[in-house]
Parts: sequence; C-alpha cells; structure tokens
Amino acid sequence: MLGFKRGFKAEAERIAAKMRSKIGSSVLDRLNIEALCREFDIHIYKMTEVGCDVSIFCGNDNDKFSAMTIKAGLVTGIVHNDTHHEYRQRSNISHELAHCFLGHQGCTILNDDGNRNYNSDIEAEANYLGGALLLPGEAALHVLLNGLKPTAQGMFGISRPMLDYRLRISGAQTIFERKLAKRRAA
Repeated sequence: MLGFKRGFKAEAERIAAKMRSKIGSSVLDRLNIEALCREFDIHIYKMTEVGCDVSIFCGNDNDKFSAMTIKAGLVTGIVHNDTHHEYRQRSNISHELAHCFLGHQGCTILNDDGNRNYNSDIEAEANYLGGALLLPGEAALHVLLNGLKPTAQGMFGISRPMLDYRLRISGAQTIFERKLAKRRAA
C-alpha cells in the first residue's frame, strides 16, 4: 500500500472518537476494551482457554499468532493470544475491533496453496484505526506537548512500538516539531 485513500485517517479518527464516546471515554482516557466489546456484543476469547490450535497459522510458534475475528451467525468473537504482554493483547484486540468497525469482510483464512490470505490494504487500515482507538491523534499530540512520552505507555496501556507508531502516523510528531521550531524562531 502506497498510502491510505484520501480522507481515511480523518475518518478513522472520527470513528475512534465515536466508539470511545459510546462507552463514555474521552480521548485522554485509557480505552476500556472490554466495555467497548460489550457495547457491540463482541465476545473476547483467550487462545489458551478455548483450546484453539493456531499451528495452522504459525507452525509451532504460538507467539506468532496475535488474534482473529470469528463470526458465527449473529455472534462475533475475537480469539486472541493471551500469552502476549498485556499491552500487545490490547493492540491485537483493538486491531480486530477495527476490522469490525470498518466493515471489512472476512475472508478464507488460507488460500488454495495453503498459505495465509493477507490483504495489506485492509490490514493497514485496521492498524491505523486500532491504534487510533488506543491512542487518538489528539491524545498523541497532548502527550508530546505536555512532556508525557515517558509515561504514555502506562497511561494508555500501549507498547513502545505502538506509541512510536501513533506519534508518527497520526501527525502528532510533525505538528509538535513545527511548534518547537516556531518557538525557537520567535
């Protein structure tokens, strides 16, 4: 993917804000993923509790499996790897929620050659919205403007790679650097 379709990032930020407001969460709150799932009747299942054999997706290395959304009739569930770090689990689940909120259609998990089906465009969209759910762009800028980067991971329940990704891709880092340059020039 060369880039998102025009207007996607702004729309994803609006979706994230709307989803957060549905559960009474401001942009500066740590997202309550369980409450968001309850709001949309999406069930969360831990990989270790459902006896899920994920070897078909990742061989013998279960750490490579993150999460997947399963739809059965009217029931939607997310099976996630609960052996990952808590912050990674939050990211995995929010990524799957993003697929749901963006209306991405499920696909056959494996192609005819036995390899995993992967659509880089929809995965990039889910990465963006999943991250925006956890750390909205407005909050990313707030983190930088208020010197909160050292504590932001704990505040929002996100990993360092997610924090860095959101600061960069949301535009917060660029806006912050421009503000700094303006102050220095003044």
